[in-house]
Amino acid sequence: MRPFGGGIRIMGIAGKLAYSSGSITASIPQYAIQTYIWFYYITVIHMDPVWMAFATSIWTVWNAFNDPIFGYISDRTITRWGRRVPWIAVFAFPLAISMFFVFGPPGDASTYGNFNLFIWLTLALLFYDTCYTIVVLNWTALFPEMFQTNRERSQMSLMRQVFSIFGLIAGTAIPPLLATTMGWSGVGLAVGLVSAIFAFLSLAGSHERPEFREPTLPVFKAMKHTFSNRSFIIFVSYNFLVQYIVAVALGALPFFVKYVVGGSDWDQTVLFLVLFIVAMPVFAVWNHINVARGPRTSAIATLLWVGVTLIAILFISDFTQALIVIGIAAAGVGGFMMLPDILIAFTIDADELKTGVRREGAYFGFNAFVMRFAVLAQSWTYALLLNSSGFDENLVVQPPSAILAIRLLLSAVPLAAALVGAAIISRYPFHGQALKDIERQTDEMHAQKRGEAPKA
Repeated sequence: MRPFGGGIRIMGIAGKLAYSSGSITASIPQYAIQTYIWFYYITVIHMDPVWMAFATSIWTVWNAFNDPIFGYISDRTITRWGRRVPWIAVFAFPLAISMFFVFGPPGDASTYGNFNLFIWLTLALLFYDTCYTIVVLNWTALFPEMFQTNRERSQMSLMRQVFSIFGLIAGTAIPPLLATTMGWSGVGLAVGLVSAIFAFLSLAGSHERPEFREPTLPVFKAMKHTFSNRSFIIFVSYNFLVQYIVAVALGALPFFVKYVVGGSDWDQTVLFLVLFIVAMPVFAVWNHINVARGPRTSAIATLLWVGVTLIAILFISDFTQALIVIGIAAAGVGGFMMLPDILIAFTIDADELKTGVRREGAYFGFNAFVMRFAVLAQSWTYALLLNSSGFDENLVVQPPSAILAIRLLLSAVPLAAALVGAAIISRYPFHGQALKDIERQTDEMHAQKRGEAPKA
């Protein structure tokens, strides 16, 4: 199959695998930063947590605005290769370089100073996030365009998330092992190069539908339609809480292993491997539940599963118990990974029925705008809990108050977010017959755009 342009076609397995492999690009740098940026800069570089929070806050503000901006620009792009593909091709390699800078500061706090580290980290994160946003937003925007029904989207989401698992393992379980031989700057470069390679590979399975290459809405009208879309407001509120849970829990795991159960770097790697290896076969279960019961019911189930399971973290005291609890919670993580893109895809379909144009870039951009505040919320949750609890990165044994704070980051905080998220997503409108109706209506609209007679 040709990688760009063209009309409606049946994708072969090779094309589906190629497109899905872009999930590694989307996952490996994101989770490497999400999991280790705080741990690395605080415990290895000895950066002050408050300076760290300021750096990530500035990053979050830029990230919040660049996503909708680049999404809108992507929707308006017109080239012979399509709207999305050129952006991916141009910014894949700069993404690799940016990861080197994030994990390669020129010194630690004692030799370089907290203020200089703050400047370095801020600029490195801004460069990284610009490249990451452009590549991943455009790759993700192809998903609802290329796959139209709940069954198609569920099956392709499953395939994408299998690749995500490999990216998650590479981004979370492997860095501590590589850091012992390559250093953390080497880890950053390795993660970046792998991300770029799979971004280019994904282009071999990417195509854009010619009937969607139409003028988009003016910017203010586009914003009005986006934020008056009730299903989108429900979705982004739910997705914000999902991403907050993931960010807080993954970032807390290295602290939990080191300070609560007294584990090693290898124990940390094993814990992440268990988390993602368990999640992989469960994708098939969530795929079945989603096709049978719809994405709304599936989303509620995943939130409750993860939130309730993690409460056990308050009471466990050794590494074996941690493995069991994280292994059980991992069954819900598979749903966290699969469902958001399915839910937003039907929100985009509803917008097309109302406006007459496809605006994947705008919706994924504004979704990412909101999601960046999950990172901001994670940063200040960490700063407030760790600082107020007496956590001291220079101590091998932390005080009981700091141990409790670490436990709360991995249990009570995710549970509270999960309960609120379940209540919100229960209001998502595309469920049951409404889901079938929107599939039928969008199929009829696309047939009209292609100049085809409606199906009987």
